[in-house]
Amino acid sequence: MKKKITLLLALFLMINLKAKKPKLVIGIVVDQMRYDYIDRFWNDFGSNGFKKLVKEGYYFKNTHFSYAPTYTGPGHASIFTGTTPAHHGIIANNWYDKELRKSIYCAGNGDMHTVCNCEQNTIDISSEDGKMSPHHMLTTTIGDEIQLFNPKSKVIGISLKDRGAILSAGHSADAAYWMDGHGDWISSSFYMENLPDWLIEYQNQNPTSSYIESKWSFKNKFSHNLDSLINLKGYGIIKSTPYGNTILSDLALEILKNEKLGQNTTTDLLTISFSSTDYIGHQYGPHSFEILDTYQRLDKDIAKLLNYINMKIGKENAIVFLTADHGVSSEPSKLMQFNIPSGYFSSSEMIDELTTHLRDQFNWPANDFLAKEFILNYSNNQLFLNHDFIKENMGAETLRLTPEICSNFLLKYKGVKNTYTSKQLHNYQYNHSTHAKIQQGFNHKRSGDIIVELQPGWISKSWEKGGTTHGSSHSYDTHVPLIFWGNNISKGETTKLANIKDIAPTISSLLEISFPNGCTGNPLIDITK
Repeated sequence: MKKKITLLLALFLMINLKAKKPKLVIGIVVDQMRYDYIDRFWNDFGSNGFKKLVKEGYYFKNTHFSYAPTYTGPGHASIFTGTTPAHHGIIANNWYDKELRKSIYCAGNGDMHTVCNCEQNTIDISSEDGKMSPHHMLTTTIGDEIQLFNPKSKVIGISLKDRGAILSAGHSADAAYWMDGHGDWISSSFYMENLPDWLIEYQNQNPTSSYIESKWSFKNKFSHNLDSLINLKGYGIIKSTPYGNTILSDLALEILKNEKLGQNTTTDLLTISFSSTDYIGHQYGPHSFEILDTYQRLDKDIAKLLNYINMKIGKENAIVFLTADHGVSSEPSKLMQFNIPSGYFSSSEMIDELTTHLRDQFNWPANDFLAKEFILNYSNNQLFLNHDFIKENMGAETLRLTPEICSNFLLKYKGVKNTYTSKQLHNYQYNHSTHAKIQQGFNHKRSGDIIVELQPGWISKSWEKGGTTHGSSHSYDTHVPLIFWGNNISKGETTKLANIKDIAPTISSLLEISFPNGCTGNPLIDITK
């Protein structure tokens, strides 16, 4: 009888332990972190940061974005909504609005104003700094669903970049904080009318100037004079140094402490987007010693966060996931040294030649400046045609044929791999290959008339003097790390294909809440079964 009671008690405790929901979810996004960085820098990491996550957590080693363009705005939106730009609508960081005929910003909102630690707390310190909200994002996030499930839960997003904080936290977040051009923490009137007292006090006691050293150096490999940059640009330059990640991780610790996240009966969410890795990666490239040093330092910052969770909240009460919003291309100049096909692509030259081609096709008078009216905009590898102009001057039939004419013409360029018309992407369903990735990044209302896909290793000519970028459908931009650690997450790893849009439904399943309302991903059964 005693054995039966003991067995039942043990079973009851096991069921209760299994059913225990986490009190805190922390979503860490490392901006521009390629998948290979964990392996490449493994011997340079300590024991309590990336290694701790990998050794104690579950590592999905073959995780990809299923769409292009792979930019910061779409990346953060996709991670936390569980879907792609085709559905959540964040098709780039900035995109051309074909109705307004101007460029708009993914988190921009002119109806808002800056909330800062300045006179009266709500005066704009820079007209655009705080005029932000997630209103361009068309679907809910994990945080939105957490608060719909229990409004007492807290949801907060932080980043050096406004879009990293805002698009991660969602529409109903309690707060989002980011850094302005002067190196100060600010927010938007979308979230609050005043910064919390604890943040003002913390910022006064821990100014950005206290984090920046006079020089950023690494062994004998490089040395950058930061004092001269501060004199030239101000303390906002911290974003382009590893100290930007450190000041953000310290803010995260202050938020955990002052907002008492994970200390209540409900589940709270904190999203942390480390942006310095992106600024540095763009400037110096993925093979630089600057990137190596940045990740060594970031490893220590992550270790501080994990240690706080262990000490103050308990690993069993928290779930942490770490991923990236996109990868990055190797510099074409670097690839050329190894005889790898690559190059720099001039979109301006292409558009000039396309304009001439269209003029000839339509028998438009030579040298007539109005020929430029054929094309409204080219950005994010998307071409926007002037429908009204073409239809009024050449007729509806010409307008119908023009996208195909452009699409065929653009294929002649060496750096172009493929082209897609909006009609093609809207009318046909692709399930595999690059076609599917392009389609999942295409939003019929917001995207252009022709999408241009560059060859692997090719980037814009604007980077020819140094640095690199991202945005393609190729593996160096789509392949990123994904690790889950904490509450009931078993140790393990897999090379099975996982998708970034699977993160949100996985977290939702673990919390037993609704998936975000536009979710097209699936729970990762390796950790939800």
